[in-house]
Amino acid sequence: ALLCGAVLYPVVVHLSADNEQKAREVLDSHISMMEALGRAIAKRDSDTGAHNYRVAWIAAGIAEKMGIEGNTMQALIAGSFLHDVGKIGIPDAILLKPGKLDDTEMAIMRTHVDQGKDIVIGAGWLDGAQDVVAGHHEKWNGSGYPARLQGEAIALSARIFAVADVFDALCSKRPYKEPMSFEASMAILEKDTGSHFDPGVMAVFKPMARAIYDQLADCDEEATRKLLQDRVKHHFEQ
Repeated sequence: ALLCGAVLYPVVVHLSADNEQKAREVLDSHISMMEALGRAIAKRDSDTGAHNYRVAWIAAGIAEKMGIEGNTMQALIAGSFLHDVGKIGIPDAILLKPGKLDDTEMAIMRTHVDQGKDIVIGAGWLDGAQDVVAGHHEKWNGSGYPARLQGEAIALSARIFAVADVFDALCSKRPYKEPMSFEASMAILEKDTGSHFDPGVMAVFKPMARAIYDQLADCDEEATRKLLQDRVKHHFEQ
């Protein structure tokens, strides 16, 4: 038995190392697929590229504080990064319109939620992203779209994402607006807590918001990409 064990041990070690390498390759392919889809969205909507990295990083940070991990965390990260993937199906005349959308155009724009859900659902490991993709425009008080879900009927991952998304939108420079100050941004989020945002998620986010703001203030897209990659690898390699 000892001889058999001595013979088999190197084989087992080799197989274990081989399996670990294959698992790492699968992980890398998952991340590459997610980034490729993200780049496809950014080609259509130039505001989306860096925003995707920031909101996914912020949302994952909130989720960590809430004790979320494993498959749930992976789905949250993928959904946050790909939340606007459905914009691929929106006509340029609407997606890139510089002025305000009329009611008909807005109705078409809102279809990006269902189009995005159709893209990720059934797509293997991306399937879990559907909670954020489908729910990222829902609001705590039921006034969002497309399903007008209310409270805990909205997936927790989508409620976390909503806070990250609006915070980043307020704090970031866009082609059409200057960034708001940290104080002004937080005032808006606090005003909308209980209507747009889950009070429980906001209670977790508020103590960490300043550090997030300061860390992202001087990050360009590549630096933010690195931040997210580090967080992704931590959670996807578990």
